[in-house]
Amino acid sequence: MVVIIVALSGIFFLSAVIGGIYFIYSLINPKNNMNGDTKAKALDVFIYLGIGISLVVSVYNLLQILFTAIDRKFVDVLNSSYIDVYNSDVRMAVALLVVMYPLYVLLSWYVAKDIAKFLYKRDLTIRKIMIYITIFVTVCSLIGTLVSIIYTYLGGELSVRFAYKALSVFVVSLGVFGYYFYSVKRDYSIKTFVPVISTTVATIIVFASLFWSISIVGTPAEMRAKRLDSTRLSNISSLQQQVLSIFQNTDKLPVTLDELNDVFQGYAVPVDPVTKESYGYKVVEQPVMKFNYTTNKKEMATNAVFELCATFETVRNVNSNGYGIKNAPIMPGFTSSDISYSVSNYYYEGDQTPFWNHEARETCFKRIISPDMYYGK
Repeated sequence: MVVIIVALSGIFFLSAVIGGIYFIYSLINPKNNMNGDTKAKALDVFIYLGIGISLVVSVYNLLQILFTAIDRKFVDVLNSSYIDVYNSDVRMAVALLVVMYPLYVLLSWYVAKDIAKFLYKRDLTIRKIMIYITIFVTVCSLIGTLVSIIYTYLGGELSVRFAYKALSVFVVSLGVFGYYFYSVKRDYSIKTFVPVISTTVATIIVFASLFWSISIVGTPAEMRAKRLDSTRLSNISSLQQQVLSIFQNTDKLPVTLDELNDVFQGYAVPVDPVTKESYGYKVVEQPVMKFNYTTNKKEMATNAVFELCATFETVRNVNSNGYGIKNAPIMPGFTSSDISYSVSNYYYEGDQTPFWNHEARETCFKRIISPDMYYGK
C-alpha cells in the first residue's frame, strides 16, 4: 500500500514538472482565445498543481487514518513488536488532512466557478493533464490493491485486516476516479448538484475518519494526560535506581527521598510535573545484613523492600505485546493488590511491559532487592 501511495505522489510530482514545463512553453508561445486571454496563465497552473498535491496528501492521510484504525481493531501478533504509544503517525495524518482537505475543496470550488465563467478553460491542457494522471493513478492503485491482497494472503498474515484496507482503497479510489471521470464529461454551462453531493459525501467520510481516529488516539487532553503519566513513570524509575544506588553504597534503604539529593552528582529528587509535590516513598522492609565468616563476605539475610507512589490521570493496562490485559502478573508471595517486581525493571519511553501498569489514581510500586541480585547465597 505504501508503495502505491509513494508511486502516486511521484506521479503527481512528475505532473508538476510537466505543468511547469508547459507553463514556460505557454509564456514563450502565447496563444490567445477569442477574448484575447492567454490560454494557460500562471494562476491556472499553480491552482491545478495545488489541487493535485492537496488531493494526493488528503487521500494518503485519509487512508493512513483508516489503516491505523483497522490495525488497532484487528491486532495481528505478527506485527505487534512495536507499538506507537502516542500514535504520532495518526496525529500527523489528522493534522495534514485537516489542513489539506479544505484547501483541496476550496481550490476545486474556485476552478469550477472559474470554468463556469470562462468556458474555454475547460479545455486547458494543464487541466487535462492533471485529470488524466489522477484517473491513471487511481486505476493503478486498484490493480495494486488486488496484488497486495493476494500477496499478503499467501504470506499467512491476518487477511481480515487487509480485506478492510483493500475495501478502503477501493472506495476512496473509485470515488476519486468517478468524480474526475465526471469532470471530463461535465458541461459547465448547465447547473448541477453533482459536485455539491460529491463534496458532501467526501466531507462526511473525512469527518467520520477524524472522529474514528480521535476515538483511537484520544483527545488532546487525553494525550497530554498520557504524556504526564509517562513523565511520572520516568521519575519513579529514576528514583528507584537512585534508591538502589544508595543501598549498594550503604547496605540500607534511605529513610526519606531527601537523602537521594546529590549535589556532587547533580541529582535532584524529581517532583510531580503538575502538582509539584514529592512522590510517595515508604520503606517496607530494611534488610538484615550478616557476615559470613566462612566466605568472609557480607550477606543479606532478608530482602530490602520499598514502595514508590504517584497519582496518575490515566489507566495503563498493557502487556509485552501491547495488548490490554485484565490483571498484571505478580511475584509469588504477594497479593493481587500489590504491583511487585524486581528493582531491575526500568521504565523507558514507549515501554509496553506490564511492570508499570497503573490505575487512574494513586498507585504504589513495590520494589524488591533480593540477596541473590548482588550478594549471592
